[in-house]
Amino acid sequence: MNWTNLWMMLFGRTEWMGLNMGFWVALSVVLLIVLVMNLVFWNWKPHKD
Repeated sequence: MNWTNLWMMLFGRTEWMGLNMGFWVALSVVLLIVLVMNLVFWNWKPHKD
C-alpha cells in the first residue's frame, strides 16, 4: 500500500506548510509518545520503604 497515494486520494495534497506528510506523521508519533510517557510517569506513585 502506498501511503502517499492514499493521502492524495483522501486530502488532495501531500504537503502542508511546505513540509511533506512524512514529517507531520513523524511529529505526531513523537508527540503521542511524549504524551503517553507523561501520563504514565506523572501518575506513578512513589514507593514507600
